[in-house]
Amino acid sequence: MIVTKDTKLHDVVINEPAIIAVLSRFGITLGIGDKSVRLVCDERGINATVFIAVKNSFINDEYVAADVFSSNTADTASFLKNTASYYSRFLIPNVEQHFNLLIRRNTAVNSNLELMRNFFNEVKIDILDMVSSETNYAPCPAVEDKLGDLISMIVIHLSGDYDVNLCQAVLFAIIGLKKDINLYNRICCCIAGK
Repeated sequence: MIVTKDTKLHDVVINEPAIIAVLSRFGITLGIGDKSVRLVCDERGINATVFIAVKNSFINDEYVAADVFSSNTADTASFLKNTASYYSRFLIPNVEQHFNLLIRRNTAVNSNLELMRNFFNEVKIDILDMVSSETNYAPCPAVEDKLGDLISMIVIHLSGDYDVNLCQAVLFAIIGLKKDINLYNRICCCIAGK
C-alpha cells in the first residue's frame, strides 16, 4: 500500500497496524475517524509530505524518500527527535518489561535467557547513544545488526522451559524495534546524503 494525501488514514492503520507506533510521534492517536491523510495533517499542523514519506518508508523498506527528508530537514529532525523519545519511553521499556517477566516466570536452570537479556541491555546502550544527538543524526547499522543477532539467538538457541507467550512477546517487541531502527537509519542516511 502506498500512502497518498487522499488515502484514508484509518485504511493505513487497518492494513498496516504496525504503523500505529509511528503515528504517536506526529501527535496522532487512535480515533482518527474517516479522514484523509491530508485532512489529519492539516488539522494538526503536520507536514503532510514528510508524514507520507515516513509512512511509506515504514511500510515498504524499498521506498526511498531521500529528497523529501533532505529538503524538509526541520520536520524530519523533529520526527527523529520524537523517535528518540519514543524509543526511551516506550519501545525499550516494552522489551525490558517482557524480558524481565519472562525471566521471572522461567523455571529452568539451563535457560540462557539471562545472557540474552544482558545482550539486549548492551544493545540498549547503543540505541540510546545512537539517538542521543539532537543535531547529528547519524545512521548506526551496527545496532540493527545486533538486534538481528539477538533475534537469531532467541530463535535458534533458546533453551529450557519458558512461557511461550511471553517469549513471543519479547521476540515481537525486538522485531518491531529492529524494524523501527531500520526506518530511523534510512531517514538518517537521507539527511546525511548517503
